[in-house]
Amino acid sequence: MAALLVCALRTVALAGTEMAITIDDLPAHGALPQGMQRMEIARRIISVLQARAVPGVYGFVNGAQVRDNPGYLEILKHWVQAGFHLGNHTFSHLDIDRVATAEYVADIEKNETFLTDFARDDSARVFRYPYLHEGRTPSQRTLVRQWLAGRRYRIAHVTVHFDDWAWNDAYARCVERSDERAIDDLKRSFMKAAMERFEWARAVSHTLFKRQIRHILLLHVGAFDALMLDELLRAYQNAGMTAVTLRAAMEDPAYTRYDDTWQGGMTFLLRVAHARRAAIPPAPTIPLERLNAVCR
Repeated sequence: MAALLVCALRTVALAGTEMAITIDDLPAHGALPQGMQRMEIARRIISVLQARAVPGVYGFVNGAQVRDNPGYLEILKHWVQAGFHLGNHTFSHLDIDRVATAEYVADIEKNETFLTDFARDDSARVFRYPYLHEGRTPSQRTLVRQWLAGRRYRIAHVTVHFDDWAWNDAYARCVERSDERAIDDLKRSFMKAAMERFEWARAVSHTLFKRQIRHILLLHVGAFDALMLDELLRAYQNAGMTAVTLRAAMEDPAYTRYDDTWQGGMTFLLRVAHARRAAIPPAPTIPLERLNAVCR
């Protein structure tokens, strides 16, 4: 399987890669490291995105965070003032696999109402499923998709994802311990996972579509993401990535493909491979157990 991945990567090594950058769980995600503020994290992410000239960035919002922490509203205002967009991620970050369809749809609509104050024309009519879960049954999936279509929503899929969220809590614990050696190890493992999954996604895109589709990267608005974002984007750009808007990425014809398969929180490429029963290299592993144990 490793040989298969290497061969595929050699094929796409010189291929340019267009990719949209998206940020989930605005206005705040993950544990807050000692001595830091949520606005500081958001400002750092915004600053890096601007410095790297990343266009049309979407941040996917859970409005319940602002209900519970009214001061977080300033983060969303700052995001919009920077020229970025806000998308719908449900009001309460609900897992569709754990609630009734009517409750899930009502939560999307509640978030839609919340986002009205920030919307630029129909820019907020972009939806991302929390946990990338789309429903356990065909009827549930169909009902939600039909509701979204009726409200003129586009679904923001994900092709590049390396569980970046898992580093944020570990980082907060290591900051509290002032464990610089552990933080350095977190930085190395973060970049390793990020690049391996990026290369894997390019290889799988080539296998499934015989080209590089316009990829969509999922990150989170966490403290470690903020710390690593500039290095991450620089590494992606050095590897041939050109940042594009999410709107441009969603126009790729690959995303018009519909399938009704379900297997947990699958990214778009895995869904396509599963539906086609295509042979693809396994996704590089993420050290979740080690991240959960570090600095405890």
